[in-house]
Amino acid sequence: MNNSQQRRQWTVLIMMGFAALLIVARLVLYQVIHSAELAGLIGDEIVIEVVPDRGTIYDRNGTVLATNGADYQVGVSPNLVVEPELLATALAPILGQRRLEILAALESDEPFVMLDLRISSDVADLIRDIPYDGVQLDPIPRRFFPQGELMCHTLGYVDYGDIGRAGLEGYYNEVLAGERAEATINISPLMEQQSVIARDGSDLVLTIDRSVQGLVERHLKQAIIDHRAQSGTIIVMDPRTGAILALANEPCYSPYAFYDADLPLRTNAAVSHIFEPGSGMKLITMAAALDSGTVTPQDTYYDPGFIEIGGHITKNWDLSAPGTTDMTTLLSRSLNVGAATLASRMGAETFFDYMQAFGFGKPTGIDLLSEESGLMPLPGDEYWADSFLATNSYGQGLAVTSIQMITAVSALANQGNMMQPYIVQEIREDDKVYTHEPSVLSRPISAETAQQLTAMAVTAVLREVYEAQVEGYTIAGKTGTAQVQENKVYLPDDVIGSFIGWLPADNPEIIVFVKLDRPKSAPWGSMTAAPTFAKLVEELVVLLDIPPDNVRLRDDVQEARAGG
Repeated sequence: MNNSQQRRQWTVLIMMGFAALLIVARLVLYQVIHSAELAGLIGDEIVIEVVPDRGTIYDRNGTVLATNGADYQVGVSPNLVVEPELLATALAPILGQRRLEILAALESDEPFVMLDLRISSDVADLIRDIPYDGVQLDPIPRRFFPQGELMCHTLGYVDYGDIGRAGLEGYYNEVLAGERAEATINISPLMEQQSVIARDGSDLVLTIDRSVQGLVERHLKQAIIDHRAQSGTIIVMDPRTGAILALANEPCYSPYAFYDADLPLRTNAAVSHIFEPGSGMKLITMAAALDSGTVTPQDTYYDPGFIEIGGHITKNWDLSAPGTTDMTTLLSRSLNVGAATLASRMGAETFFDYMQAFGFGKPTGIDLLSEESGLMPLPGDEYWADSFLATNSYGQGLAVTSIQMITAVSALANQGNMMQPYIVQEIREDDKVYTHEPSVLSRPISAETAQQLTAMAVTAVLREVYEAQVEGYTIAGKTGTAQVQENKVYLPDDVIGSFIGWLPADNPEIIVFVKLDRPKSAPWGSMTAAPTFAKLVEELVVLLDIPPDNVRLRDDVQEARAGG
């Protein structure tokens, strides 16, 4: 090794030794001299909470029904305000506050003053346009409903705590809300910083089409006006799957401005309000009698105009005494005595076994918040009376929800299978999609009974309910008229008119339930709910592309010929 190489080696060794001394010195400085001070810094911790974005709700075609927006808090830093009088003059009309009160806040000695806890984004935009400094706008998460009041009861609303309180927003709150992330973070620059990531809420895709829903709501609003009704409900369902195609209650409210609506108005009447269904229940009574073998469609009974069961005398609604009557006439003329006779022949055990199989007295399980189970006392219950065997057969003395009624009758339109009603078709979570698979709630009657009953319900519409008929389509259905009971007393002048119908009768694609509460134009469902049904269905079949009978049957024949 020559001298030059030795010098370089010593230079390197000296530099390494000096670096080592520096490192040791710094360690002594941090760990001995300044140890107490650094320990205090390392101990400084804060709690970080990350709020996720709430999931979006779409209709079946991808139209946004509910999404995220923001309201704003308005504050001001008085020391940053250069022209307080001008700023107060500009803010007063925008915030709807007195100018002198705002001016006092702007001239205060406080470092920060809150002027308004919550304003809309539109109002915030007006404040941003003010050419004066010092105002601070802080966003607050807020649910936004681009379609206004459309589907108000189905969607529900989200309160200021970002919690769903009704409808889908309430039922799927945990799914939509996602998962907040919270962690205690040490803010020392000497500590490794960890990420805090929240899981955003999942999106919902509904079975409802915005256009179909809009059509239904328009017809319901018009019906309430035409018949001077207090309120009303319309549900459209696919009986083959249980998918809800439209669900509307009137009057409605704004889910965005939910605080302006009283709680009763925010309640979803289709699933939460119970009522006596009236004569629509005769469909169920007849189906039970046929399926149990108590009668056949060709059988007759003698109707003297009254029948006494359990001490209660039942009379026909029109006080008629038609004598010997067949089953189809019983249904088409909606004879109370006939329905009570069938229930009496079946006996309480058989009759109420069928009522339970059709789902009365328990929730359907539809994916909407606050579903009621209805009221149906059974033999042996505390409040049971023998007369219920008669009155329940024609829709009195028990209470149902609209969703129960359409779900039960849908079994008649679907070969005896009663499907689970549902509104959410898909849940989309990140890159995963969970699709609802239709499921059978029960099979209360056979396919043969369903076909027999449908044929009888078609005749009933053709014979007696002209107002429900739709040109080109065979309708199966039944009217209902029920008195309104308050404090265990039936009101003499208030009724609930309803009509339930399904079509095309030989291969149903939709079932529609119309209910009008306390109409004043006429006392019968055939004169209020039935024409509402017909007017709606005339447009509904076009929107849903359901061809008339002659076109459909012609296409079936051509397809059969081509296949043969």
